Amino acid sequence: MTQSREDGSSDSIRSRYEELCRELNMDRETEELSWNKFMDISQRFSLEGETLHWFCCALYAACRGSYTPTVGGTNDVVLGNCISVVKLLRSCNMSIHEFTSKMRKWHEMAKLPESFLNQINKMERCYSITSNVFIRYADIFEQLFVPPPNEKKNCKFRSAKCPYGKLFEICWCLYLCAKNQNKVTDIVMSFHLLIWCIDLVYRNVLNENPDLINPKFVGVPPKWGKPDFDIRILKDYCIIEPLCNMTNASPLDAKNMKDTFKGIIKTFLNANTLYGTEDTLIANANFERNLRSLKGAYELYVLNMAELDERILLDYRKINSSHDSSGIKIDLHPDIKSLMPNTPYTRKESLPCKDGVFDPVANATNNVKKLREISHITEPSEFIRKSTSEEVLKKIHDKINYMSTILNNKFPNKEESVNKFQLAKSLYYYLLDKILHFEVRQKPIDLNILFQKDSFNTTLIACSVEIVLDAYASPLKFPWILECFGINAFEFYKLIEIIVRSHDNILNRELIKHLNLIEETCLESLAWKKNSPLWELIKKEPIPLPTWSEVKVGRIDSTEPQLQSPMNSAFDTFSTSSTPIVNESVRRDLFNTPRDTASVNRTNDLSRQLNVPKRSTPLKLFLRKFYKLAWLRIKELCKDLDLDEDMIQKIWTLFEYSITQKTELMQDRHLDQIFMCAIYLYIKVGEVSGKLFRDIMKFYRKQPQATSSIYRGVLIKTENGEQTFGDIIKFYNEIYMQKMTPYAWNFSKRQERPDSDLLLSPHPTEKQTFPRQLSSNHYFYVHSMDKNDIDKYTASPNQLTFEFCRSPGKDLEKINAIISSKGKRNFPFGLNDSTNDADRKRARGGSGNQVLLKMIKDRQQEHK
Repeated sequence: MTQSREDGSSDSIRSRYEELCRELNMDRETEELSWNKFMDISQRFSLEGETLHWFCCALYAACRGSYTPTVGGTNDVVLGNCISVVKLLRSCNMSIHEFTSKMRKWHEMAKLPESFLNQINKMERCYSITSNVFIRYADIFEQLFVPPPNEKKNCKFRSAKCPYGKLFEICWCLYLCAKNQNKVTDIVMSFHLLIWCIDLVYRNVLNENPDLINPKFVGVPPKWGKPDFDIRILKDYCIIEPLCNMTNASPLDAKNMKDTFKGIIKTFLNANTLYGTEDTLIANANFERNLRSLKGAYELYVLNMAELDERILLDYRKINSSHDSSGIKIDLHPDIKSLMPNTPYTRKESLPCKDGVFDPVANATNNVKKLREISHITEPSEFIRKSTSEEVLKKIHDKINYMSTILNNKFPNKEESVNKFQLAKSLYYYLLDKILHFEVRQKPIDLNILFQKDSFNTTLIACSVEIVLDAYASPLKFPWILECFGINAFEFYKLIEIIVRSHDNILNRELIKHLNLIEETCLESLAWKKNSPLWELIKKEPIPLPTWSEVKVGRIDSTEPQLQSPMNSAFDTFSTSSTPIVNESVRRDLFNTPRDTASVNRTNDLSRQLNVPKRSTPLKLFLRKFYKLAWLRIKELCKDLDLDEDMIQKIWTLFEYSITQKTELMQDRHLDQIFMCAIYLYIKVGEVSGKLFRDIMKFYRKQPQATSSIYRGVLIKTENGEQTFGDIIKFYNEIYMQKMTPYAWNFSKRQERPDSDLLLSPHPTEKQTFPRQLSSNHYFYVHSMDKNDIDKYTASPNQLTFEFCRSPGKDLEKINAIISSKGKRNFPFGLNDSTNDADRKRARGGSGNQVLLKMIKDRQQEHK
């Protein structure tokens, strides 16, 4: 165990622990349970850092495991042994971020249940939301109220009317109690609840202590402070609209919160949590009593639920420092990146506001406000009605009602469920209209076919709900939406880029980034679950599965129709049709045939291609994205390990083999588990010195998507429906190495021979480029070639290629001749070609050399 400098012998450690327990007034049973667990873990793990912090983890875990029934009813319990988390952190000199971070490690080492980790995550998330709402609250409060000139800071004089400082405190305590009463969990609804609390307090101050009112606030009553002011307008006076305008909040969401808030206040008044009426809460007779009552009710709640006392944020404002008066380090911007992670796939971090500061409250309210722009859409557009049948329209209507009922039954807050689904419904109709318009522009199809399979409609509705939930920063994180509606990840991922393509600026950058993250989660693991439809497609496939070369954009080594770009139509993406491909042996023959024998073998090659198996287009689209994601992560990890390009190429080949030939390795497992094993297996057979598995783990943990569950909980085997899990070393030794070693020996220095025919697999490029169609002939495209493919393609007898800035002009003339024979336009090479102006105008419609110049410029830009 790594100890801090002041730590000494084991007796000294025990003494410090007992002092801590006496300070916390800990009961003996919990004290002994916690100490025994601490000693057990310290003997099995190296506890780095301050020992007192690990005491804190041990005590909280022991207390949190306590469940005490109360007299109130059979379902009422006290959690956490009535431990004060604030007092615990203060005694251990620990910040909230340090606490939650170490508690996650403690959870792993102590093998605590998943519910415990969920509680820690919830605590951190709730505090993150509240601290960011608090920042906005402090700013709003200072714009609405001003301290009287004679009221000094920290003055002990008891004013007859509520002082400025205590007004700030009672409003915040009212908000905390109201939030817990209604179980508000997302940041947008939390902020709108705060707005209603401020509105209520403001109306009270107008009646009871007008000296605190800031006359410069835009929501101040008309003629305020003037002799002809009409006091009657104070009855039910409301500043919700100016507050929404000032804070960029959603007026509609604020309106939806009105009845909820009034119900909360009524409950508080009936239960004597508040005294007086809505308009006399801060009257002289009620103010102190209401402040004590709110503080007492909130303190009882946090002690019973073992949650963090968020009143500590009040102390931050009082002393304007990084520590509160009780010794707890205050994190006002905790772990924003953990809430909105960046990934090797998206390569983006949380995006700041225009002033360069990332404000989660402003970001969430802006997201919602943007979506509210289409909230008037409540039914299918005229285009949808004309393009689909009555039967389809009825299907849409029935599916919406059905999924609305499901969400309402599973959503924690029924009222919020109705409001959020209504917005999701508007977004669904909006996106459906955009998607169907795109389908029609792509090619003339019967749009009714899209709705023959239920998956397209269901996933589009579900994805609309997911977007709304993320806009509100809901705690119901993906893949909750899949579980809610019973949708599989393989179907869900298909819609992501279709929506990103079709949203027409209704989704801001953060929401698009969220969709990218969902797509990545599906690709890396969720789509590979045993019950995924992906495995049904794989079963129908010939072995091996398609490689990267067979699925990448711009393939020209087969007679199949091109997969033009990731922006495929919904019709193609959700179809189950298959297209012919050229298998590996055919392609090898094509690209290794000498030029002088090409004419002899071409007929046989084409004949063989007509009889090859067919590949599923949805599978190829999935693998294209999967390979791209895998390459980004493999490349990053290999560079951290300081492996050279040749090694990375061989590791990629090894990884691709595991996917195409040993696909079962991915079932119920994670992409990262497979490529980490591939790296280590190559290190072993390739005899790369100085690299151990712990080095791989060290650098893997730097990747943003890395979590301990990925390398600690790997599926080992499934027997009689029961799954057994172990760490990644166990998986490597017992499963991966057994299946992959025979192939991996090809990369051994002892086995490698100069005449080896082992081909290294091309990997994805840094920036994928898409082929451009230059004529109405669907088989004539210009695209940027992979550098490792150039020699292969130029050697092919079946392809005419022209590489800009390298190929001779005669190669382009051959292409022109072929296009001319099919009645298509010519593309003259060079500025001084022999074609006269008249011929050029006839051939090119008078466009001269501008097409070629533009093509060359585009290609050069892509290579840059």
